[in-house]
Amino acid sequence: MAQIQSVWSSILDVLSRLIIPDWGGLIALLPVALAAIVVLWLLMVVRAYATVGPAQRGMPRLDPVPPSGVHMPGPSFAPVFAAAGVGLLFFGFVWGGAVLLLGFGALVLTLLYWLREGMRDYDHLAGAATVPAVVGSSGPPAGVHLPGPSFLPVISAISAAILFAGFVLGGWVLIAAVACLVIGLLRWLPAAGTEYRLTEEADRTGHLRNPPAPRFPVRLFAFFTVILLFAAAVQTGVFPPGSSSAGAAAPGASGSPSASGGAGGPVASPSAVAADVTITAQNISFTTPTVTAPANRPFTIAFQNLDPGTPHDVDIRDPNGSSAFVGAIVTGVTTTIYQVPALAPGTYSFICKVHPTMTGTITVK
Repeated sequence: MAQIQSVWSSILDVLSRLIIPDWGGLIALLPVALAAIVVLWLLMVVRAYATVGPAQRGMPRLDPVPPSGVHMPGPSFAPVFAAAGVGLLFFGFVWGGAVLLLGFGALVLTLLYWLREGMRDYDHLAGAATVPAVVGSSGPPAGVHLPGPSFLPVISAISAAILFAGFVLGGWVLIAAVACLVIGLLRWLPAAGTEYRLTEEADRTGHLRNPPAPRFPVRLFAFFTVILLFAAAVQTGVFPPGSSSAGAAAPGASGSPSASGGAGGPVASPSAVAADVTITAQNISFTTPTVTAPANRPFTIAFQNLDPGTPHDVDIRDPNGSSAFVGAIVTGVTTTIYQVPALAPGTYSFICKVHPTMTGTITVK
């Protein structure tokens, strides 16, 4: 009977894990699942290319021959090198320090390589016996299809610039910047599809035509502006309304140093504040980057903002990155008392939502 009960208990335990799963554990496994999907897709692509027969590889490659009077530059690795340099620079923005300097140096070297290659091509044209014909207003030479005017390079450049700003500001601004870049790059897909259809049409009809000239992307730039302003409002605590008062301290007892400051308001003298933890912000940085707090009981933080006219706050993050406590945003010079709920023992990070580059560590024990 005991063995049957043990087996039944094991079955119920397995079923409980399926019916009432550990959502936190499942969410933590999402990156692993995505990585597995990417690896599986790459393996399928490699297998498809490895098993394709010679009959499916198409016609042998033909070296392109430009029409008379048209100069085409030879093959080049310069765009690939430049893309690699930009990628290294992005990694530098993430890691900072020496990695940022190396990424910037790599980008400069790749651009210099591209410049030198362009200069060699120019010298080759300047020394030619005959200068290639310049395409005039009558249209491109026979057999040459030129893409129409496009704002896509400008949009992509602006999106990349927004992303650079997002790497500096972080938080919600970085998320909005990534969204702008993705939207800007996705707009290339329909444009490339249109170019492909026009080229395919020219193969059938012998008539080369360009798509109509695009209109200025006012709506897209307006959308970029709206989502960036929204992200900035959320990051600074302006939106949603009332979020700036979250985590404010309750009014102090009569006669206590914080009584005159109200709920988390300024007090007369920073030195007179009595609290379990003291965190100080000055010159857009935390001058107390490492602090200690008691575990398993509520505690107080005396937050001193010594930057005149500059808003700061304290946002405590648990190890998985979610907010364990969000303090009120206060403008210096002032001191406020935060009432922090009980935290489990461990190491937590804290940042300033207004200036995410301000970081620190709080050890709860």
